[in-house]
Amino acid sequence: MALREAVIKFLDEIISSTDYYLVDVVVSDSKIRKKITVYIDSDEGISIDECGEVSRKLGAELEEIIDVAFVLEVSSPGADSPLKFERQYTKNIGRTLKVTLEDLSEIKGTLAQVSEGKITIEPEAKKKIKPEAVTFLIENIKEAKVVISFK
Repeated sequence: MALREAVIKFLDEIISSTDYYLVDVVVSDSKIRKKITVYIDSDEGISIDECGEVSRKLGAELEEIIDVAFVLEVSSPGADSPLKFERQYTKNIGRTLKVTLEDLSEIKGTLAQVSEGKITIEPEAKKKIKPEAVTFLIENIKEAKVVISFK
């Protein structure tokens, strides 16, 4: 079994009794040591302490199967990370998204609704003209990111 799949298997067992969900696992080989980066989240967000708890449990499991030095990082996806799952979209209703579709067209606007594999975006008004809301299938989205505003 490949290391990434082993990490996912262990994580499934560790987080099965929580409301956390796995967003991604990245395994990087380095000349010095392997680096395993795990991104987890929950519908209410996840704290540093919660990531630390998962990291300790996962680290103990990985020490049993990895016989070389490795680095393990467990964190929530960053604010600039793309949204991957419907749960992540739901958590961001009311926020501004920049969405790139599979055909590479882009739309920027407020996430108004999420349901049954679809999202509805209210595009930004241009020259006092407010465009109509647009609905997309999540599967047709190449990338969607929350636009961070410091206003």
